[in-house]
Amino acid sequence: MTTSPLTGRQGKALAACYFCFFAILGLLVPYLGLYLDGLGFHSLEIGQLLAILFATRIIAPNLWAALADHLGKRVAIIRLGAALAALTFAGLSGSTAFVTLALVMALFTFFWNAILAQLEAVTLTSLGERSHQYGTLRSFGSVGYIVMVVGAGWWFERHGASALPHIGLLVFAALVLTSWFIREPAEAAPAQRHQASLGFVEALRQPKVILFLLTALLIQASHGPFYTFYVLYLIQLGFGEAWAGALVALGVIAEIGIFALAPRLLARWSLSSLMLVGCALAALRWLMTDWMGMSLSGQALAALLHAFSFGLTHACAIAFVHGAFASADQGKAQALYASLSFGVGGALGAYLSGILWQNGDGAHVTWWSAAMAALAAGLIMLLFKFFDAKRETDPTPV
Repeated sequence: MTTSPLTGRQGKALAACYFCFFAILGLLVPYLGLYLDGLGFHSLEIGQLLAILFATRIIAPNLWAALADHLGKRVAIIRLGAALAALTFAGLSGSTAFVTLALVMALFTFFWNAILAQLEAVTLTSLGERSHQYGTLRSFGSVGYIVMVVGAGWWFERHGASALPHIGLLVFAALVLTSWFIREPAEAAPAQRHQASLGFVEALRQPKVILFLLTALLIQASHGPFYTFYVLYLIQLGFGEAWAGALVALGVIAEIGIFALAPRLLARWSLSSLMLVGCALAALRWLMTDWMGMSLSGQALAALLHAFSFGLTHACAIAFVHGAFASADQGKAQALYASLSFGVGGALGAYLSGILWQNGDGAHVTWWSAAMAALAAGLIMLLFKFFDAKRETDPTPV
């Protein structure tokens, strides 16, 4: 009989941390642009400020991963990152100057980005041979995202987005609390970690690793407009904040479904094939977002493709990183994936979408997103040269 990953305190604590971490993301990604718009910032300034949210992922995860590897205390880094992120996030309340907001966002995201890569590494280490159950724990993050997107959308439509900093601070406090229930899992001895880490650079030199990470960067860059202006885009079409939040939540519900199916999909098809499907459907999703206009059913159909544009591609990326790097290097490898995809890719997408948005013309933004996703699909085609049809890496959807 397979033991549930929620059995025992560790599984429950990890699930709670995922819930809180992604609830914060569910507040910031769809609604921070709305909050900044309410403060009177124009689209280019909003794009620049939201780019900071992703830009700190370029450096921060790697610095924190190096510290975690040196200390061998991943849980301590999670707790420290959560506490300092909560403290600095408090500065968002009452800040209205561009420079002040930029500084606050740079500080709290630097600490916040210490958390996820180490949380992923702790989860995988805790699961051990049950790494295929990763999706079960990670799905609690998706649930947290949905709860926040729907709840905050309902509140903001009735009362405005001015309460965003206060809501965020409450969730950060919950994240700090839940992080204290995680135990430090047993890892390899320092000598073993050092020996395994000697292959980290060599793994990075493999063509398939380079192409896969570049693909992950591009697919996240294609999501840039979604992370920054999607809710504003829907509001300008005529949807209210509640409907916009519901459409975002619908996509995340579909994402949960893909996480549930990921073990079967990854066991049957190659990573490159699944990643190709995810990238191609991402391009279709962004085109449909433009084509469907005010059609609620059409926008809902486009939102459901989030299951593939994000859910499937992320599951593939996590599986690839887990299989391509030694267990002792998982912290660094997950941090590298986060910094290149969500960091470089996310920041690039957010910044360029701010430039392209101009006067609310979303067509240019969605077509640019589709082009990035199509380019990612093209790179995946190259991976067929380096991947055996039956797959060279571990099929488990960690």
